[in-house]
Amino acid sequence: MKTIIRIKHSILLFLLISIVGLLAFSLESSDLNSINKLEIEGANYLTINQYLEIANLTNFKKDPNINITVIQDRLEKHPYINNADVWQAERGVIKIILYEKKLEALLLTNTKQFLITNKAEIIPFFASTKNIDLPVIVNLKNANNILAFRNAGKFENLIKALNIISASEIYDEELNNRISEINFNEGNGITLTISDLEFPIYLGDDSEIEKTIYLSKIIKHIRRNRLFEYMDYLDLRFTDLVYLGFDNKIVATEETI
Repeated sequence: MKTIIRIKHSILLFLLISIVGLLAFSLESSDLNSINKLEIEGANYLTINQYLEIANLTNFKKDPNINITVIQDRLEKHPYINNADVWQAERGVIKIILYEKKLEALLLTNTKQFLITNKAEIIPFFASTKNIDLPVIVNLKNANNILAFRNAGKFENLIKALNIISASEIYDEELNNRISEINFNEGNGITLTISDLEFPIYLGDDSEIEKTIYLSKIIKHIRRNRLFEYMDYLDLRFTDLVYLGFDNKIVATEETI
């Protein structure tokens, strides 16, 4: 009798183990643990689909190796992305928040285009990039030596451009928003273009921070007195002097504006 009971217990135990094993296999092979949907926020410079394509996530449902870690790693390797928060919001749904890098300028060379971040990182520019309104840096001397993923601090002229941008950002946000071009003229001094002024501004090749602060004061004076209607250029290349060009005439004023 005891032998029969033991046999019954063994059979029941075997059945129980088999059922648990089948359930575990069923859950593992079912869609319960699969990723069916990616919900993404924070895509401003590129569309969500463009980020997914570059990160090789367009066909994530067919990727047997896909998981949260893989998704985060691929997205954070994109040069526009600073970091990404990735988590499972509900069964089969992955929530993603992208934190894009802050961009300071667009750099154009004869053959390439780059972006410069607020951490002075040079990164590639994608032609489909949108929602950027940045100063454009052009005509750098030896521009062909510039490479992506280098620090702008290794290039003297780029540091000067970033100094102008940073000084205007700190001292005069309106001026910062209206700087449209920083032209280095192949090493022959800096020329600034302000979006709402039709004349060039010559800064020379030194003391760019101080001159940017002077420029802020001068432009306010010019606007207040509507001098921009008559001006041909503004010249800050000379120490302690600001030259205002009026219809081919030069007016010099001491640096007391």
